[in-house]
Amino acid sequence: MGGLLAAFATRSTERFRAMAALREKAEERSLGSIESFMLATHAWLDWLIYIEELGWSDVDGKMDELSRRVRQRNEAHRRLLLLASPPLYRWLVEIYGPVEYEVKRTYARQLRMVGTVDDEGMSARRAYGKLLRVDLVEIVRPEIQGLRDPRRLGARFP
Repeated sequence: MGGLLAAFATRSTERFRAMAALREKAEERSLGSIESFMLATHAWLDWLIYIEELGWSDVDGKMDELSRRVRQRNEAHRRLLLLASPPLYRWLVEIYGPVEYEVKRTYARQLRMVGTVDDEGMSARRAYGKLLRVDLVEIVRPEIQGLRDPRRLGARFP
């Protein structure tokens, strides 16, 4: 009987360890997608601000660099959409998407086509910057709670 109980306890412990390892890997993937999204979106916006300061025609290789940053932003966005929790997914689709569209439609387009940015474009850029600096950080903090406070990980396991 003792051997049977020991085997059951060992099996239960191993199952707990496997579940903890799977959850930790999933949270690390989620953190990686959040980090790459944040870095890519900031890099894209920083490049646009740099272009605004220098002027579109004065920067060599500007289109190649812009294309590279846009591609990184899009890839990071798609990856994050796949790994996002339901609340983060909803936020990305309902809140982030329209604000990003507006900054592309006004600010980025005006920089590329006109060379100057009007008040509507500047307002869109400020809204997008706030969305990245404040709102995005606020919405993703719960996503990585277990990585910030590993002691709470155990509380979520069955």
